[in-house]
Amino acid sequence: MNLILSAMPEELEAISATLSHPATHHSGSRDVLRGTISGQPVALAFSRWGKVAAASTAAHLITALRPTRVIFTGIAGALVDDLAIGDMVFAQELFQHDLDASPFFPPTHIPLLNRSGLKTDGVMTERLRDALRRALGERAPRTWLADIATGDQVIGRPGQRERVLAAVPNAVCVEMEGAAVAQVCHEFDIPFACVRMISDRADESLAPSEVFALARKSGEYAAAMFREWLAGEPN
Repeated sequence: MNLILSAMPEELEAISATLSHPATHHSGSRDVLRGTISGQPVALAFSRWGKVAAASTAAHLITALRPTRVIFTGIAGALVDDLAIGDMVFAQELFQHDLDASPFFPPTHIPLLNRSGLKTDGVMTERLRDALRRALGERAPRTWLADIATGDQVIGRPGQRERVLAAVPNAVCVEMEGAAVAQVCHEFDIPFACVRMISDRADESLAPSEVFALARKSGEYAAAMFREWLAGEPN
């Protein structure tokens, strides 16, 4: 089974429209929608916002459902000028920009795991990226394979952006859940991928209604990507 977690209900709604034989299950105070996409078994769930909620959702559903892969979708704020709103970032490595256990460990270092960055599954990530391009054709957005920063704040002011980049210099965008779910998948030894649509420039320049509209667009792109990807995967 493929477990797909989404950071926004608007995204999940668009992806769930592609499910065949949908059925809702309630587990661990969470609603999980199960069914198939392109003949492959899939479970969809809203991760909830922030690192603790997302990690709790991932850990519970991995234990309850025993998925073979986990994919996280959502939106993110750009940290570099090259990214445009609507671009899709496929995570290469994820870091918690607000994790700092110094002086015992360097900033962003995860105690006991002996690492700061959490790598995604490279093969699955490239297949998802190719599937998005095939599914959308000329309508496909620009895609990036890059590092992502995660933290428990909405980043919207210049000083905040500078602090994120100081902690994770290679990050191209920032969000609130990805690295937490990546850590759970790392500890459960489950392949993980993370895909984020750029919804803003982490500078409070978009109204919430615009962000929600882009979240729905992100879900539509993700739905097309999943249909194409799963159609080519072995059962």
